[in-house]
Amino acid sequence: MKRAEKAEATRKALFAAAIEVVGEHGYAGTSVARITERARVAQGTFYNYFESRQDLLDQLLPAISLELLRHVGDRVAAAPDSPVAREHARIAGFFEFLERTPHLFKILNEGEIQAPEGFRRHVALQVASYERAMEYESRRGNLRIGGAAEIAVVTQMLMSARSWLSARYCLRGGEVVQPPPHVIDTYMRFVVGGLFVTDGDPPAGQAS
Repeated sequence: MKRAEKAEATRKALFAAAIEVVGEHGYAGTSVARITERARVAQGTFYNYFESRQDLLDQLLPAISLELLRHVGDRVAAAPDSPVAREHARIAGFFEFLERTPHLFKILNEGEIQAPEGFRRHVALQVASYERAMEYESRRGNLRIGGAAEIAVVTQMLMSARSWLSARYCLRGGEVVQPPPHVIDTYMRFVVGGLFVTDGDPPAGQAS
């Protein structure tokens, strides 16, 4: 491998190891020694890539967040060209990623306190992406709401829904699983009824 390729592979190995260690031991139980042992690299090598343990932990959630956005983006791109299909792809893609990355639960739940900078960046990435998605639908006349202020509120509602639904339905016996089918079905009926324009609806801002 070329030097740059080897460096990138080592960095990815440290990230992957950190995700597993935090998921198993929590932030408090995560040490440089545990991370490097899991990644099979020397402890001294760690500091070629990160200034400190906290530096890595603050980069962890944003890195996972970008992977989540890519996964959901791929699902949305493959969906039929309709606002309902795209929203279904977003919520289903989120649950898929959660199952594929089960340690995300612990990383998120403890991150606000243990890695506040990383948590803030994660939330900012997710909010910005969802707001762009809603702005896209708004420009095409697909929403019952209009304007940046209302889109910001709806974005927070949708993100809160997926967070609470995952906590309620995706944890089973200590494992992360897909929610029962009725969860997404109910979510979609609620969202379609309250958010998306249907035949005969007035334009955004003129609803009674």
